[in-house]
Amino acid sequence: MRITLAALLVSMVAVVSLGSARASESGQILYRLHCSGCHGLQGNAATVGGIPALAGNVGTFMKSAESRTFLTQAPGIMNSGLNDKDVATLMNWLVPALAKGSLTEPFKPYSVEEIAHSRANRPPDFFVARRKVAENLQKRGYALPNY
Repeated sequence: MRITLAALLVSMVAVVSLGSARASESGQILYRLHCSGCHGLQGNAATVGGIPALAGNVGTFMKSAESRTFLTQAPGIMNSGLNDKDVATLMNWLVPALAKGSLTEPFKPYSVEEIAHSRANRPPDFFVARRKVAENLQKRGYALPNY
């Protein structure tokens, strides 16, 4: 009886620990699961599929409210199946981790509400929106690489 009770207790602790680990997935884990298939582990570009480099560029999107919102509207994020909280967690890891020198001001973390608003206002054509964002950033003296 004691062995059965001890085994049950150990099993319950393991289940609770597993649930806690899932509830607190880090942005890096979310990136590896949902983004690295296209951007690689280091946030690189890929010519096949026209995947832009995040590494060294993602901080440029923090230069305006428009471009900051646009970044969260990328097809990979919008189609990931992640909820708003997980997208905020992902983005709050991704930007500081991959921005390198492109993030020149302190990073303001994304809120769950900001992500929800971004998703509700998705542009009808992502690539047209990117060109507009890039042009507006360029007018302010910031350039994004072509892809």
